[in-house]
Amino acid sequence: MKLDDVIAVKYSEDTAQFADLRPVRRQPMTLHELVGLVLVTTGKQPSRLRERLQKGTCTYNIYRYWWDGFALDDATLSAVLAEFPDPDPARAFRAEDCIWVRVYDAQEPVPHSALVEKREAERRRWLRRQSLWDFLLDFARATQPAYLDYSYYHRADLYRLELSPADRVRLRQASERLAPRALKHALARGPDWVWLELACPRAGAARLPQTRGGQALS
Repeated sequence: MKLDDVIAVKYSEDTAQFADLRPVRRQPMTLHELVGLVLVTTGKQPSRLRERLQKGTCTYNIYRYWWDGFALDDATLSAVLAEFPDPDPARAFRAEDCIWVRVYDAQEPVPHSALVEKREAERRRWLRRQSLWDFLLDFARATQPAYLDYSYYHRADLYRLELSPADRVRLRQASERLAPRALKHALARGPDWVWLELACPRAGAARLPQTRGGQALS
């Protein structure tokens, strides 16, 4: 297998109860594209990635992908992994790069969360000089979120920001005052939010291959 080889990949919706009705589609991928897909489930761990490529199957979102399994030699594996970013704890948070913020509560074992996307939160309400997005970024700049990890799913560096009791009150008040109606309701329905996750994509990070353009198999 070479870096510029094209792999014949098939996929279908991963819904077991409709296994006989699912249309099967094919989507040729380069080795880089396929590895980018598999990294979502394995992380940048060579042994797990190699095992998954040899098995020839991977689940991503609601789709299951499969291909004729193959082995990669050490040189090719190292070369293709070098094309993807590594986590970088020294990378400082840059508010201007942030594209979404997710708020979490303290529920165990799985916390509740709500997603605040830039394109929605930056809309200003009538007669407001500040948007909810402005508030969130100003707050993040003042407190400097801690580096969390690099997400191969989101193609972004993730940061974490803990909220003090006073911060939680400020966030709730800002949401009620600044958030667009739908987002305001989503945030108000939740319990007490205790920390934020912020995503900053890396410049030039490739997106995952899209499934909509796949060709149906006869």
